[in-house]
Amino acid sequence: MKFKVGKRNNCIPDGEYDAIVNEIRRIQTYRRPALEFHFEIADGEHRGTELKGFCNADYESFTNRTKLYQWYEKVTGDSLEADSMLDTDQFKEKVLQVRVESKTSKKTGNKFSNVVEILGVKCEL
Repeated sequence: MKFKVGKRNNCIPDGEYDAIVNEIRRIQTYRRPALEFHFEIADGEHRGTELKGFCNADYESFTNRTKLYQWYEKVTGDSLEADSMLDTDQFKEKVLQVRVESKTSKKTGNKFSNVVEILGVKCEL
């Protein structure tokens, strides 16, 4: 049998970085639906490094306590009202300031860097 080898998990030092969102996918984790954000470090020593960030997407409605709501508010500066529609395209075409933390997979034991917070927008592209 032959198998294609996947990419290594990217691991960079914990800290704050400028990054862009290249893609957002709705995925099914082993627990629940999620949004998988694909970030790319925009400058510095780790420019071009691809990282992921995840938000729970198993809600009928989002509140100000959810990660997706908080990320959206940091990117748009808007406070959402009840029944507002959240558009993930708002995350694109911007350089975002993000916080990166190292994690270890419970399943595989592999170490990887993960975007855990969006701190704000540095500039529009």
